[in-house]
Amino acid sequence: MFKLITDTGADLTHDQIIEYGLEILPLGVIIDNEEFLDGETIQPKEVYDAMRQGKTPKTFQIEASRIEHCFRQHLEAEIPFLYLAFSGELSGTYQTAVMVGEMLKEEYPDSTFTVLDTRTASVGQALFVKTVAAYSQDHTYEETVEYATSLVGKVRHLFTVESLEYLMRGGRVSKASAFIGDLLTILPLLTVEDGKLVPIEKVRGHKKVMRRMVEWTVESKSIVENGDLFIGHGDDLEKAEQFEKMVREHLEPEHITKTLVGSAIGAHTGPGLLVIAYFEA
Repeated sequence: MFKLITDTGADLTHDQIIEYGLEILPLGVIIDNEEFLDGETIQPKEVYDAMRQGKTPKTFQIEASRIEHCFRQHLEAEIPFLYLAFSGELSGTYQTAVMVGEMLKEEYPDSTFTVLDTRTASVGQALFVKTVAAYSQDHTYEETVEYATSLVGKVRHLFTVESLEYLMRGGRVSKASAFIGDLLTILPLLTVEDGKLVPIEKVRGHKKVMRRMVEWTVESKSIVENGDLFIGHGDDLEKAEQFEKMVREHLEPEHITKTLVGSAIGAHTGPGLLVIAYFEA
């Protein structure tokens, strides 16, 4: 018996968390100088509503004490565990977890655990975790760790936003760029490379950027049609359903999961965010 742990950087559904018995560590959100725990003391929809009201949320990594408490519980019970962490390039949580792990290893020298940087985020991390969790159900701890490690760098993420306003509020783009971009409806198409958010295209128009996301996905048709595909949205289920319809016009994935993007990403990108994640060919 062993345990899989992840964090709220992974936008899994509640049913998936229950089905695979996952333990979830919460990232933090700050609104008006008040601190909240993502998914515990604040829900993602509340964060999106606050942004619509003009507020600019900030996020913070999981506290070392919280990680230590989680790890220690399993160590004392002599239960091996694998922590699948939010990208270390987007949060300090992974580095903190490594530090905590090294400290506890001195106290529990015969313990068995692994802290893995998935180099993923949002539904990309959800896809990664779900895939590892499904594999773990009929494989050993050692086999699962080896399999999880082999998946690092194989998840493709594609992101776009409803408006550049929220990226501007967080200092990600200048006011002038945001003004011109929104005026002309020029939207960024972003991906995750080596764990970092990277812009890959600028596309004019909401429908066109969605079509480009589908075109990118079709390139990995052989894998997508044999596996899972995740679609995440920033509190805009109608857009996610419209996008799913567009995807199904070109592809027949074995399964599509639609889920609300949590605070870890949503607090920086705002309502209307659209994300797709799948394994690359």
